[in-house]
Amino acid sequence: MCLYKKVRFCFFSLFLNLAAFSLLSHSVSAAPRIPDELLNNGLIYCTHSTGFSFNPQTVDVGTSMNVVTEQIYNKLFDIKNDKSKKIIPALATGYRFSDNQKTLLINLRKGVKFHQTIWFTPSRDLNADDVVFSLNRVLGRLYSYPTPEQEQSRQQNNPQYQIYYDLARQNRYPYFDSIDFNGKIASVSAVSPYQVKIELNAPDSSILDHLASQYAVILSQEYALQLSADDNIAQLDTLPVGTGAYQVSDYFRNQYVRLQRNDNYWGKKSGIKTVVVDLSSSRSGRLEKMLNQECDIMAFPEASQVENLLSDKQRFSSISVDGMNLAFLAFNMNQPLTQNTTLRIALAQAINRERLVKQIYFDTAEVANTIIPKSSWASQFNMRAFAYDYQPEIAKQFLQDKKLTLNFWVLTDNQVYNPNPVKMAEMIRFDLAQAGVQVKMKYLQRNELEHLLLSGQDDYHIILGGWLAGSLDPDGFLRPILSCHTNNAHTNIANWCSQAFDQVLDRALKTPMQISRALDYDIAQQYALNQVPLLPIANVKRLMIYHNRVQNMNMSPLGTLRFAELELRQER
Repeated sequence: MCLYKKVRFCFFSLFLNLAAFSLLSHSVSAAPRIPDELLNNGLIYCTHSTGFSFNPQTVDVGTSMNVVTEQIYNKLFDIKNDKSKKIIPALATGYRFSDNQKTLLINLRKGVKFHQTIWFTPSRDLNADDVVFSLNRVLGRLYSYPTPEQEQSRQQNNPQYQIYYDLARQNRYPYFDSIDFNGKIASVSAVSPYQVKIELNAPDSSILDHLASQYAVILSQEYALQLSADDNIAQLDTLPVGTGAYQVSDYFRNQYVRLQRNDNYWGKKSGIKTVVVDLSSSRSGRLEKMLNQECDIMAFPEASQVENLLSDKQRFSSISVDGMNLAFLAFNMNQPLTQNTTLRIALAQAINRERLVKQIYFDTAEVANTIIPKSSWASQFNMRAFAYDYQPEIAKQFLQDKKLTLNFWVLTDNQVYNPNPVKMAEMIRFDLAQAGVQVKMKYLQRNELEHLLLSGQDDYHIILGGWLAGSLDPDGFLRPILSCHTNNAHTNIANWCSQAFDQVLDRALKTPMQISRALDYDIAQQYALNQVPLLPIANVKRLMIYHNRVQNMNMSPLGTLRFAELELRQER
């Protein structure tokens, strides 16, 4: 049996030395084929490794949601997978707000077991301590960890302990930071072993949506305490322990994850014993594997590949939902030149968004004429108030004599909302040149952008970006990209701040009536559209291609699958 303090060594050795092989064999240039023995009674899900993490709390967007959130972990609440898109209990069994709407009591499901793995054996079922720990962790309130002050002897024996302690706890929680989760919640506490109390600083009707978001997974406090005692809290995010229908069996970094059915799962047991998540291939590689029957489900297909694949109806089918996302061009409100509203409208009128969507997305996206996507429940009141449809002659008349030169920054990371940002940027530059505007391009990745933002070197006038929400609540869409709270942050790349806009968002949170909230969000949206801090470009459909042997395909409103709901015909 492995000693606990040697768990990392045991993990790699017991996983057939796969991770060690990936670290030592730098000369290997091709991804290994998934071993045949892993495919018995199994599903192969092909995706990419971008943004992959075994703790979705710590990432912006990426593979983690489908591979981790919906399979390894559970949340307190889920979103009903129908037109109602209602919040339904998951690990919770029910909830109740106080009369003043500032206290939320959540009752928890009993008999929920954590995964038993080679690196952790739970001694108890899930209870309120796990929920309190998980929420306090993303709030930065680490009451459950031993503090350095309580461990003077340990620090004396190991002078590096204080450094390690600080570094291991410097996780970022991008989603929760973007919605000011810390500002919403005054405290989280356990009332009893199966009841949690959340005290809010003010009434907030979005709180259940955020607890149902793809990032709000529940971790094991017992596992975290053991890791903390072993000076290894960072392992909480690399060797996962959850309560979901699947648990990790093998992991080959940036190559594949093997998920094994959790036979102690509290919900309906999966009929599929093994799921292999192939992380190794590019879009063209995934296409080749799909055609060679090495993939059962293909995520993030190239838009141009979809029509060819679906022409073979005997083998392949597709499923799609309207995505809670937006690709946009943002105007930097910190630059004097782009503070001119009339100029921003003219620049917007010079850009042919219909052409962008046709050439970049083919039939997998729609031109966005609003900020709130139609997949949100608030879109029922989306009222188009556009002053900047494509009008090249009007734009040219205003712009051509001004001899403008704009710094145009482009985030090159391919995202759900923009599969080819470089091509889109070049097309926008062409449109602006036709109107007499010179453009200087700068291509960069998100981590470089964050560095330049922090150092005050963000001298762009326009920047190509987007947003992918983790819930269907419009507050979690509008606030991160346009509120004063996120001004000068990496989500609000327009650096736009309007007290009037924020006041409407805040007012919308104070009523539990969804229709009133939807009206307020539309008022806020129309205000932003008229001020043009950003130009909406596209809403992308969440799309997957699958082999017809896969049955019961049902995608959530956020574009995710639950592997436990799928069934397989045996022939491959």
